[in-house]
Amino acid sequence: MALTGPSLWSFSTFMLVLLTLSQLFTPSVADGYGMIGAGKWLYKPVCAHAYRRVIYKNRLTCDAKLPGDSATARLHRRATNPPECFLEDAAFLRTMALCLEKLCPHDNIPISVIEGYWESHLATGTIGDLALRPIMSYQEALIYAHQDIEEIGASNVPYAVVGEPLNMTSLVRDQDLVPYYNALTWSERVERDHGRNGVAIAVSSVFTPVLFSLLRFLPTHPLWYSRLVAILERPLAGHRHRSPIVADMGIMPTRGQTLYILYLVMTQIFLAIFPLAFSLPNYFAPTRMEQLLVLVGYQTGILAMANFVALFLFASRNNILFWITNWSRSTFLLLHRWIAYCLILQVSIHSSFQLVRHYEAHATESEEPFWIWGIVGTLAFVVLWPASILPIRKKVYEFFLIFHQVFAAISLVAAFFHIYKESKYNRGYEIWVYIGGAFWFLDRLLRLLRMVANGHPTAVVTPVDPDSEYLKVEIDGVVAHGHVYLYFPTLPWRFWQSHPFSVLSTFSGATMGGSTVAAAASIDDPEKMSPSGSGSDLSSGSSSSSSSVLGRPKTTILVRPMNGLTKALAARLGQRESLSIPVFVEGSYHANPSIRNLKSCSTLLCIVGGVGITAVVPILKSFEGVKARLAWGVRTDWLLRAVDDEIRDLVKRGVKVETRSSGDANERFKVGDLVKEELQSGDGGDLGVVVCGPTGMAGEVRMAIAEFGSKGKRGVVFVDEAFSW
Repeated sequence: MALTGPSLWSFSTFMLVLLTLSQLFTPSVADGYGMIGAGKWLYKPVCAHAYRRVIYKNRLTCDAKLPGDSATARLHRRATNPPECFLEDAAFLRTMALCLEKLCPHDNIPISVIEGYWESHLATGTIGDLALRPIMSYQEALIYAHQDIEEIGASNVPYAVVGEPLNMTSLVRDQDLVPYYNALTWSERVERDHGRNGVAIAVSSVFTPVLFSLLRFLPTHPLWYSRLVAILERPLAGHRHRSPIVADMGIMPTRGQTLYILYLVMTQIFLAIFPLAFSLPNYFAPTRMEQLLVLVGYQTGILAMANFVALFLFASRNNILFWITNWSRSTFLLLHRWIAYCLILQVSIHSSFQLVRHYEAHATESEEPFWIWGIVGTLAFVVLWPASILPIRKKVYEFFLIFHQVFAAISLVAAFFHIYKESKYNRGYEIWVYIGGAFWFLDRLLRLLRMVANGHPTAVVTPVDPDSEYLKVEIDGVVAHGHVYLYFPTLPWRFWQSHPFSVLSTFSGATMGGSTVAAAASIDDPEKMSPSGSGSDLSSGSSSSSSSVLGRPKTTILVRPMNGLTKALAARLGQRESLSIPVFVEGSYHANPSIRNLKSCSTLLCIVGGVGITAVVPILKSFEGVKARLAWGVRTDWLLRAVDDEIRDLVKRGVKVETRSSGDANERFKVGDLVKEELQSGDGGDLGVVVCGPTGMAGEVRMAIAEFGSKGKRGVVFVDEAFSW
């Protein structure tokens, strides 16, 4: 049985949660589970780690007895001590025991924690390994140390000198200890804050949209809520949302979208800087400036990886947040871009600060594998921005798609190896890469499952008009609703690429209220910001009333050739009467789940331009017994003829239908007057306004709702049926 609809969503959610939990709670070689600040720690207890840092470079005899013998002289010449020396050298073990007894009680460290450190960390340092146990316990070493003191006298106990041989029980001077103690305490706090800030960014970026959307669960839509939404739906500046601004460098967001973007950016900036913590003297970072470079440099790197969660989730076609929030795919793609801007800036700051900090040692540091992978990741992220700006997406959309996907994959791989080569799995930050990669992988897996569920049909392409301004694509044997992504493997050489198209009906020869269902329409090239089809839980073109008689499954789509794939499809058709071509169908999807909010409306006004009719007819059919009005502007009578049966069916259902030609300026709809008229009517209940058409028309409707809806006596539910990148 194929996975479709809710089953797919449930499957994807379960898999993502399972994978995330498995990564957060899977044991690894580091202390604790998860990541630093969320289950793992670096230096526990700090007092023990600090003392070991002071003396671990002292040359040891590796002798379980004191004093050393001839072997001692040979080992003294070793540059470093092998791990087994820390487990069996008497001088090291007894010196460590004395130091732990002296300092750790001041930090209120329980004996059990000290003994746990002793059993697993003496040979390794930061990372515990229970397989490497010393030859004596902490208590035994402490007894031997006190015996040594009694033999030579407390006043004669020597002090260990950093870097010098350690061949007898010794003490550590406070001035030698403090820089290490401060450094480890500071580092533990800083790393903890980095990890927690990363978790805060990941969680807040994903769940803030959920919180914002909870207001829709009010039993009814209060008038104040409707007026607030009308204000927030206005463009931030100007009169058009979804229209390119500033030389095509971006899309004008609404005021509501701007609030979230502002929250997102301010949160990213704040958590990239705070909390600030300084500690001197400090052998890790001897000056405040160097500590600032460490704080902000590392913090921006962690935040960049934490942003993988929202970055890949928001770009997913199978984004579970569509259903939780009712936000449209276009909104999530807008937020995806802004999170990407933050991530690119954070990666750039991280790399720049690390370069400044290690500038003097750059010649050697730059040869390290972690540094090389860091450069690869930084460059991959940075070049993604100029290759993804709107002019590039509009002119060479197929190039943008493949470039974007390839370099996003390179960025993920580089981020993983950058972390692994520097600290392996010790800090847990690779979990962000796992989660981001999981979203990417599962999204494509679900795409494949949707495609497999629809088999491998053949599409029949025919011209709607003599000039082939519109094409009809019929796919026999496929049932779909909302919108689908079509792959034409034999059309372009980029057989893996797909484009979205809206679906009006999926049964041919069906009768609904006495008319024949035989039409649907398309989403034009996404880069042209054209209307998209969308379904809802209310109905779809494939649904029927109790008196309907369904025919055989056949998905019909109307395409207006623009650029890219649709242009290639029209060229392949040429002057022929029809074209049969293999196709893969990925779907069904819902571009704008907010259509479900229309269920509370008592009146429906649909304002449509061109092929936008395809997204609106299924919505109108779902409003049985509700006052509905359709205002449709068209460019050619051929389009009217293509959907004539659907329009007749709507009229029989009681929908008031008005059509006008957009070629005559005097005949165009004054959409502001339409909205005002419906708002001022005496009908009770909320007014649902659906617009699906060119950006200019959609902008006029949006501004009319903002003007009249914010002070009207009826609540307004506004749905802008659009699909844009």
